[in-house]
Amino acid sequence: MSAAQPSPLTLFTLKEGIVESSTGQELVDAFAADFQGLRHFGSKIGDALNLGNAWTGMLQEEDLTVTYAYFGEGTGPNDPGAGAMIGKKTLLFELLTKVTTQEA
Repeated sequence: MSAAQPSPLTLFTLKEGIVESSTGQELVDAFAADFQGLRHFGSKIGDALNLGNAWTGMLQEEDLTVTYAYFGEGTGPNDPGAGAMIGKKTLLFELLTKVTTQEA
């Protein structure tokens, strides 16, 4: 997906339409692009199945896992949530737990 690789785990916050992290801007931009793609894909599936927007999404490749989750206030572009990138394939539950236990 992106040229930038997280090492070993990079956490992101989603708040008021802005992606933030203590990491460099290149990795924030890479996560934001992946997040938008995952969010769009989840919305398309949710619309097709009459389920609404997805509250979480994950992409796994051999050397990269990207995930996001909303905290429950909503699933719109300005609602609070969090995400993570890691430079390896990892378990959904393990990464989702780390993402959803961040402070909003």
